[in-house]
Amino acid sequence: MLTSVFATKIGMTQAWTTSGKRLAVTRCKVNPMSVVSELSPATEEKPAIFEVGYGQKKLKNMTKPLRSKLEKSGFSFGVKTLQGMPLVANAEGVVPTVGSTIKLETMLTVGDVVKVQGYTKGRGFAGAMKRHGFKGGQKTHGQSDRQRAVGSIGAGTTPGRVMKGKRMPGRFGNEKQTIQGLTVVYIDPTTQEVWLSGPVPGSINAPVSIRRTGTSQEVALDLTASGIATPVVAEAAITESTETSATPETTTVTA
Repeated sequence: MLTSVFATKIGMTQAWTTSGKRLAVTRCKVNPMSVVSELSPATEEKPAIFEVGYGQKKLKNMTKPLRSKLEKSGFSFGVKTLQGMPLVANAEGVVPTVGSTIKLETMLTVGDVVKVQGYTKGRGFAGAMKRHGFKGGQKTHGQSDRQRAVGSIGAGTTPGRVMKGKRMPGRFGNEKQTIQGLTVVYIDPTTQEVWLSGPVPGSINAPVSIRRTGTSQEVALDLTASGIATPVVAEAAITESTETSATPETTTVTA
């Protein structure tokens, strides 16, 4: 299976464990991933590298080379992102083939420890106080317009220049960031949602990459307290409401 999963950040919520611990949770939407082509075959040292597409778009909006590649692989839709990644065999020893689609429940399981990579929110050109957390200058003793200034940026004649890496105003955000040690706490195979225990870089609807680290830990969510309705309860409620509506109360009137 895939070692990395592409997802779209939906937003944050909260969940509770059976022991009463509250967890900050990030909800991510994972669309089925399409195996488009094989870039390199498997060897004894490394697994096979496949070109995997994520997301869907109209096939006519793809470039002609990509459109031809997708049509040869048997897909009638386009993809938003293409990236090469290794594919390994699943628990049954089956390796996905070109033209197949991989779903969320076959890539991640509850309890997997993952690291998430994405781009932080872009905040444009920002000053040193907002960008680096400077406390600012004095607000008294004749200061008129230096409260939020950077201050001294170097020495005088020696070295006679500003040293590289000096923290100064500039573009803030929109940088690649990796968060490690997050845990998969819940997977919804119906909506293809995955809940991660912690914050994820990026704004809402931003793409992120989820990679398994090879470790796992035990997770026990309280589904009722977390607002997750189990399918059994939902079906029972539907059946009960159907039976109630099918047998209305009748009143007999005697003259």
